[in-house]
Formats: sequence, structure tokens, C-alpha cells
Amino acid sequence: MNRIPSQAEWVQKYGKPSLILPITGYWQKKILLGEKREEYRTDNPYYQRMLEKRRDFPPFTVGFRAGYSLESPMIVCLCRLKKGEGFEEWGAEKGKRYYIFDILKVYDFEE
Repeated sequence: MNRIPSQAEWVQKYGKPSLILPITGYWQKKILLGEKREEYRTDNPYYQRMLEKRRDFPPFTVGFRAGYSLESPMIVCLCRLKKGEGFEEWGAEKGKRYYIFDILKVYDFEE
């Protein structure tokens, strides 16, 4: 993959993933390169409402978008959701609980 497509390009070609979450470009690239295999969201009331019902789901697609615009770059991954502590080298704080998106696959955007 030479470039990361925008959310608008991805949705037009493949449809909308089950969930779209913001992420920094740094972590997005680490996931794309296979250097990061989990993404974290804090276990707080906002994410509890959004994610708790998905925790027992089979794996589902998640779009990780670097920015808030439809033109922001987005990668799409197949993820399984769990709860626990994350790895500090992947951005988690020691001793803190998270919703963990276990990244099973990163989908390629074929041009």
C-alpha cells in the first residue's frame, strides 16, 4: 500500500466499517506496518456505553481514522474486543484498564 485512503474513499469502495474511531497518525502507521497489534480505549462511562455491548461479539471491522474529517486517512481492521491492561510500548499506561481492540487483520485498500 503506497498511501492510506481517506474515510470517504474507503466507504465509497467497500462500505462503512462497524465502528470508526479516531487515532493519531503515528499509531495508525504502526498498526498498518504490523508493529502494533492492539489499540486501546479507556474504560470510562463514554466507552462503556459505546463498547460494552460489543465485547461478546465475534470479530468485527473497525476503521481507525487519523483525524475527524471524511477526508482523513483511515485504515480498516478486523478486531476482537476485550478488557484488560495494555502494553506500555503500544501506548497504554501501567496498571490502567482498557477496552482492547485485538487486531486480527489489517485490510488492504486495493486501488
